[in-house]
Amino acid sequence: MTSPPLTPSARLRAAVRLTRWFAARGSDPAHVVVQFRPAEPMACFAGGVPLSRFEDAAGEQRAAAWALAVCHVHRDRGPDYLAGLAEEVRAALGVVDGHCVVRCEPTDPERVFSLQDGQMTDSSPALVGAAQEGR
Repeated sequence: MTSPPLTPSARLRAAVRLTRWFAARGSDPAHVVVQFRPAEPMACFAGGVPLSRFEDAAGEQRAAAWALAVCHVHRDRGPDYLAGLAEEVRAALGVVDGHCVVRCEPTDPERVFSLQDGQMTDSSPALVGAAQEGR
C-alpha cells in the first residue's frame, strides 16, 4: 500500500484489521502480508494533480487521505469478494473522501512460495483446496 506516511500504530491497526478480514474468509493469517510504502510529497499524482499529505495538528499521520493498494488474491475469488476487500482496505486506512485505488491481481497459490520448516514451499494443499472452494 502506498499512502502518506502513517504512524506505526496506524500501520499495525490496518495490518491486523486486514489480516482478520482475510482469516474470516478462509485465508491462513500467516499468508496475509501487508506492506506499507510511504510516499514522499509530490511523489504520486492523479490526473496530473499531486495527492496531498494529510497530517493532524501534531504533524503525525493517523489516517491516509489517499492510498494506492495492490492486493494479490486467488484468481477464483468473485466480484463480491474483491469489492469487499477494496472497501476493507479503504476502511482500514481511514480514507474517507480522498483518492483511493485498490487493484486486485489474480494469483495462483502454487506460484507463491514461503519459508516453512527451513525450505521454500508453495501453499499447502489444504489452503489451495479451501481457496478453490471459494471460502
